[in-house]
Formats: sequence, structure tokens, C-alpha cells
Amino acid sequence: MLGYAAILVASLLWSLNPAVVSRFRSFIKPVVFTAAQAVFALLSLLPVALLSEADVWSVPLYAVPVIYLSAITGPGLGNAFYTRSIQLVGSSVAVSVSYTYIFVAQALSVLTLGEPFRYTVTLGSITALLGIAVSVLGEREGPRLDPRGLAYAATAALLWGVSTVTIGIALACTGALSLTLVRLLMVAATFLPIGFALEGPPGRTRLSTFLAVSSLTGALSWGAGMYLFIYSIGAIGVSATVVATALTPVLSQALVRLVAGERPGLKQLAGALLVSSGIALSMV
Repeated sequence: MLGYAAILVASLLWSLNPAVVSRFRSFIKPVVFTAAQAVFALLSLLPVALLSEADVWSVPLYAVPVIYLSAITGPGLGNAFYTRSIQLVGSSVAVSVSYTYIFVAQALSVLTLGEPFRYTVTLGSITALLGIAVSVLGEREGPRLDPRGLAYAATAALLWGVSTVTIGIALACTGALSLTLVRLLMVAATFLPIGFALEGPPGRTRLSTFLAVSSLTGALSWGAGMYLFIYSIGAIGVSATVVATALTPVLSQALVRLVAGERPGLKQLAGALLVSSGIALSMV
């Protein structure tokens, strides 16, 4: 049950990301933002690393390529594409498309990790994604439906699915905290120079807002959220973990409404009920 508790908390923390990105989309450069989030997440976890009795920076050399692949595809490229999608089509459509990664991750986990195919997990996934659709579609708060935004979201789904499975492979070689820290270091080291080269640094007039948004989402969604996600995969497996993350879009939609001073409507409540039912099915 600790694995399920961990991913439910992670889903709550991740719900900040689309809401904040949607609100401050004009201040954000996707690649630089991704690197900044990794930096702040790393800083937030350093005290935990220092207090840990284990050598959290020690990972087997043969595991480095797999860990790097999991870092670059998921929190790296996947997050950058996801952020760009939110900027182009709004958070509602972006999360609905991106979270089809659940099926990608489950299919790959059966093929590569040998996880058993369970009809209850598949049914739970379908129910959870239906809940996402009920909750967020039709609530478009962003710009017009841009095909590029849909393509970015679909690409993020594919990359997240690959990344999630490689996490399962890497956990056979190292612990959850070590894997989290090394992945964050890899993302920061890779995307910071690339972001500055492609997008340039944030402008002075927007720097304070950019840093505030990056530090908040980095420490919570990336730092604590990523560790809990990896811990959950180690505890209950890929298939069950990814179903529970379907709560994120629903919680995000409710958060957007609350920030705007509105109560979540019947669609959000119905979506939350469907997602919760899907998670319950996946536990059977």
C-alpha cells in the first residue's frame, strides 16, 4: 500500500505543473524551464542525500546508459514537449493527449519487464482515461487548437512511456533516491546549455517570475514527485503506478478552477470518480 500512497501524493504534486505552466506560459521557455526545474529539484533533494546513510551517488557503470535514456526521454525531452504543448493548446487538451502514455508504458512493461498482463489493470486504465476526458475536455482555456501542440503532446506520451519502463530496468541496479538524483543531474547538465543555446536565458523583466515558477514546480513536482514516482514503480510495478497518475490531470483542472476562484463543477467531480474507480480496478 505504500507504493499506492506514494504515487497518489506524487499525482497531487504533479497537478501543479500544468496549472502553473498554463498561467505563466508567456514567461516560460520550454527547454530552459526543464533544465531549471531539474536544478531546483536537485537542490531540494540534496539535504535528503546528505542525511542518507547510503552512497546515493554510486551507481554501477553499466547502468548509466539506461539511466541517461530514462532521464533524457522522460523529464528531459518529454517535459519540454509537454510544456510546449500546454503553451500552444492549453493544459486541458495537452494533459488529455499526453496521459495516453499510460498505455504506452503498460504495453512496454509487459514486453520488456515481463510484467503480467492483467485485464483489471487495462480496464482500470481505460476507465481512468475516460475520467480525464470527462473532466478536462471542453474546458479549453488556452489558444486555438494547434496541430503542433497535439503533436508535441503525443510525442511527450511516447517519451514518457519509454522513460517509465527504463526506470523499471534501472531500479534493478540502484535505489530510488540514487536514481532520482542521478537523473536530475543528467537532465540539468544536458538541457541547461542546450536551452541557453536554442532559446537564450530568460529576460531580466521576467527573470523573477521564471525563477519563482521553476523553483516551486522543481522542488515539489520534480523533486518530491519524481522520487515518489520512482519509489512507487519499485514497490508496485510500472502498470499499476501509471494508472494512478491519471489523477494528475483531474486534480490540475480542479486546481485551475480553485485558483480562479471557481468551484470544481460536476464534470470534474465525475472525472475524479471515474479516475478513482480506475485506480481501484487496477489494484484488484
